[in-house]
This record gives sequence, C-alpha cells and structure tokens, in this order.
Amino acid sequence: MPSLLHLLFVLTISQIMSPLAVAQQSGLSNLLDRRSNPGNGGPQQRQNCPLTSPDIEGPYYKPGAPVQRNSIATLAQVCKNNGANDRLILNGTIRQASKKNPCGTPVAAVLDIWHANADGVYSDRSRSSSDFTCRTRLMTNPDGTFVFSSIFPGRYDDGGFRPAHIHFQITPQDDRIDARRQRPFTTQMYFAQDQFLNPHDSCGICASGDPTLITHVSHQSDIKTFVGTWDVLLAGNN
Repeated sequence: MPSLLHLLFVLTISQIMSPLAVAQQSGLSNLLDRRSNPGNGGPQQRQNCPLTSPDIEGPYYKPGAPVQRNSIATLAQVCKNNGANDRLILNGTIRQASKKNPCGTPVAAVLDIWHANADGVYSDRSRSSSDFTCRTRLMTNPDGTFVFSSIFPGRYDDGGFRPAHIHFQITPQDDRIDARRQRPFTTQMYFAQDQFLNPHDSCGICASGDPTLITHVSHQSDIKTFVGTWDVLLAGNN
C-alpha cells in the first residue's frame, strides 16, 4: 500500500502526467480502494464506531462555491498555495452507518468546504460577491473517498483565539433516498496539538474538543507540507 509520502509525490507530479500513467505509477486507485475495505485497520475495524459529531456552521458560510471532482489527474484545491504558506493535503472516506453495519458503508457525497486564509481571514461572504477564495464544493469518488489540497488555515481572534479549523457541510448522494431528504451534515474539523482546542477555544459552543473532529497531520516530503486523514461516519437513515 502506498505511503502518504508516496501519495504526496504522486499528487505533485500528477499535473504533468496522464491519468493512466499516474494510476500505474502510484497505485493511487488501490490506496483509495483499500481505504474503504474493512481490513485496512481504519475506524470500521473498531467494535465501537462513534458517529462524527456535528458542529456549528458559524457566520462565514457562503452558498454556491465552485464545484470540483476528485480525479487522479488533478488534485482538487480549496485554497491555492503560493509556496510561502503551509500546505495541507487531507484525505478521507465518508461512511454512513446502519443497523446492519454500525461502522458504516462508504457513500458518495458532496463536501461543501470553507476555511480562513493563512491570516485567519475569510473571503467575502456576501452573496453578491464572486470571491470564493478558500471555498469549494468537492464531489467525492463513488466509494466516498476524497483528497484535496489547501493551505493550513490561520487562527483568528474574535475576542480570544479560535483553533485552526475547516468547515464542512456533507451531503450524502444515496440513490436509494429521495434527494429532498438528504440534508447536509454540518461540522468542523480541527488539528491535534492545537493549544486553542477546547477548553481554550474562544467559541464556547464549538466542539473543538471532540475526538471525532480532530485529525493528526504530519510533515511529508516538505517541512511546510502537512498530510493527514479524516474519516467521517454519518448517521444512517434506517
């Protein structure tokens, strides 16, 4: 199974290689396939599989962000990195629990993603603005897997610092369910070892201390590039 370092290398060169060549060189398809396999040591192997917790939407959501699709040939970008910022590459799998499988079955989803820039500032949230910096709607693969690149979000001071975080609205795309019943699941993702996680979070109602919302990232290949995995387990509809 390719390492995250290998994955990072592949995603870097993928802009100049054909999709077929990238797949053959990297085994990226196998990596994503195995992420959905109960034998890969992921959360579905645990007897206790906690649902991912919701978190507040916050004041900076803006509908209508540009749509991107996961592709072996092109790495989706939430916020373009100019080389001076810390880069973040995040991958994961969206799963939906059921009575038959409480640890979840992979499901395709739309991920509405937004976060602050490196200075802790959100792009213009007014609906009349065409500025969607650090905002996107990402279509997962059919097996629920996703990967994207962004910059490491900055903290901001709203009377006390918030930890670095990324907002998500996750809408499963299950053909068996009426689209009108597929309501988005709203939450935030945080980073381990952030000193402003709960109880030091200035947002008293945010869930930054919840372990299901905290991911561990590590340097891969470059001191200013962080790579991590965040898997999501949603409640089922049955």
